[in-house]
Amino acid sequence: MILPLLVFAQIGTVQFQTRVSPDTVYVGQQVTYDAITLVDDLARTRLKENPTYTPAEVRGMTVYDFPFDTAAITSVASGGTNYRRYVYRRALFPLAPGRYDVPPATLQYSLPESDSYYAQRTTYTAHSVAASIVAIPLPASGRPMEFAGVVGQFTDTMYSDGAAPRVGDGFTLTVRVSGVGNITLLPRPTLRLDWADVVAGEERVRWDSTGSVVRGAKEFDWVVTPRVAGALFIPAVRYDYFDPEQRRYAAAVTAALPVQVAGGSAVRPESARVAPDSIGDTPFPAIQRAVRDHWIATIAAAVLLVVLVIWLAVRRRGDGEDD
Repeated sequence: MILPLLVFAQIGTVQFQTRVSPDTVYVGQQVTYDAITLVDDLARTRLKENPTYTPAEVRGMTVYDFPFDTAAITSVASGGTNYRRYVYRRALFPLAPGRYDVPPATLQYSLPESDSYYAQRTTYTAHSVAASIVAIPLPASGRPMEFAGVVGQFTDTMYSDGAAPRVGDGFTLTVRVSGVGNITLLPRPTLRLDWADVVAGEERVRWDSTGSVVRGAKEFDWVVTPRVAGALFIPAVRYDYFDPEQRRYAAAVTAALPVQVAGGSAVRPESARVAPDSIGDTPFPAIQRAVRDHWIATIAAAVLLVVLVIWLAVRRRGDGEDD
């Protein structure tokens, strides 16, 4: 239902409206909230700046603000007056059952007080009427065991990064969930493999902000490290959701993905071995050998010096006896 609020300025008419549709939804289902500004031809020619729209602050819901769409500006007639119609759109997703009150939104604009070019301009503020939304619980009948609260319509696909898997070497596996719904809060699907170690990786959200509903995709990565070799496969991944249009639970299921895993090797090949002089691979690596050689040379010089001193002392003693 449209709740109009008319503001009559001295020069022109501005009408500010809000619309909530639908006003009763399932938890997690989208509510479209439109703030509509109607400006008549006279006021439009007098506006020097674009009106400032301040949306209502809402709590307990996920909010998506659609970018302003200039292509959606239209001309409408009402009561014999022509208006230019501007729409600011949001999508609201209630997160729990209950009643939600949406406070009024605000529109601020300036118009001259008279038809004179030098007329003083007055700033006007229009408030929409508050709205309310009721979120009802999802049905218990038919709910899947692993249902995680996803509401909308979705499909999913699974693919790997194209690397040739080997035992002990990780590769990236991605599941892409796409469709209509609260894509930001889509939970990670379940992935279990008995032949590999699986570690959750990155998540990416892509939102298509065109149109009137929230649609897009969320991608989930895993790092999969095989423990065994052979012709294996990644089983189909199931993603349960509730379809509010059909009022029933459904599931998106990927195709199984075959994987050929090559054997790994615990012993490094000869070409991968480090040269004997490399640090850390031999009992006397190059740096240790340099220190060892330095001390050997130092000790040898000291021994030679001692021998020379003893020889000189013996010689002097012999010369003294001859005298």
